[in-house]
Amino acid sequence: MPTRDSQHGAGDAHWWDRHPVAAGTYCGIFSAVAYTGANVCLRAVTHCDPVWVSCLKALPTVILIGPFLLVRMLRSQALVPSLRLLMVVVGAGLFAQLFGNVVFQWALGVVGIALTVPLTLGTMIASSALLGRAWLGEEVTLRTALALLVLVAAICVLSFGAPEANRAIAATSAATASGGTLLLVLGVFAGCFAGFSYCLLGVAIRYTSARGLPLSTILVSTTLTGFLVLGALSIARLGLPALRSTAMPDLAVMLAAGVFNAVAYLALAKALHLTGVVFVNALNASQTAMAALVGIAFFHEPATVPLLAGIGLTSWGLLMMRRNHVASEKARRDADTRAAASLDDEPLHEISTVASDVTHPG
Repeated sequence: MPTRDSQHGAGDAHWWDRHPVAAGTYCGIFSAVAYTGANVCLRAVTHCDPVWVSCLKALPTVILIGPFLLVRMLRSQALVPSLRLLMVVVGAGLFAQLFGNVVFQWALGVVGIALTVPLTLGTMIASSALLGRAWLGEEVTLRTALALLVLVAAICVLSFGAPEANRAIAATSAATASGGTLLLVLGVFAGCFAGFSYCLLGVAIRYTSARGLPLSTILVSTTLTGFLVLGALSIARLGLPALRSTAMPDLAVMLAAGVFNAVAYLALAKALHLTGVVFVNALNASQTAMAALVGIAFFHEPATVPLLAGIGLTSWGLLMMRRNHVASEKARRDADTRAAASLDDEPLHEISTVASDVTHPG
């Protein structure tokens, strides 16, 4: 029979601790919406150097989360409980900055948002199933496998609309028009490789946070490393005069992309802590439909049959993934209860607070 203390403790638990599946779902969907906002901004500055764009995009996350590291330091709380864990996340973060963000930005200027986003997310979902199983021991059931197949099929169907989207890009981009088939192939490969890079970072976040590395440390270390390295590369390649000559409207859009990306990153980190890598990345697959709608509304990309069919398949796959995850989540959470009880939840609370403040500044 539960005691008064145990009932009191259960009542004091955070809502996301008592409903991890629902909280993880909401965080994953919110992350997808915010990432779509970032993608819109990034698509608008494809005429700028992709390394410089990616460098400035990393800055808002450092500014938003950095103060929490100072607070933890003043409270004498551990910022880096394990140097090995820090190296893991810094390495994965640097890889994602160079071969994820930079390559993704370049692909946006070659094949457009309607093709790049599906390619990136499709590769990320497939990689998540493999890496989550191999490195994290996460279960991939038959229903999950079928849902992933549906989502990958949706991405393939959406990609059939790429030629018309590419023609729209070529009409306004001399580089794309003159590059021909080779440049298009490279753009497709770039979108896929960016997806693998993001998946690698997602697995690293879940691996290190589950072993006690504060999420605030993870976010700042990955983005600060990217900002410094990409900034140095930008100066070496373009020079300070060229960087200073960047138009103010372009700078504003780059920084806006960084704000969207920071909020999405916070929500994604929380979702990864609450749920599995495959499920979170499947929720993020809704970016495919959002990217298609954005392409039609803002960048005048054609509303093709493959586009509409792909949106329907994406929704179906997400529903399949949701039902399967609800059924298996209780067993997984029960198995992790003892390990999770030893983790410091304060960083998670701090990061959730930041995300709330940014979303509702008033």
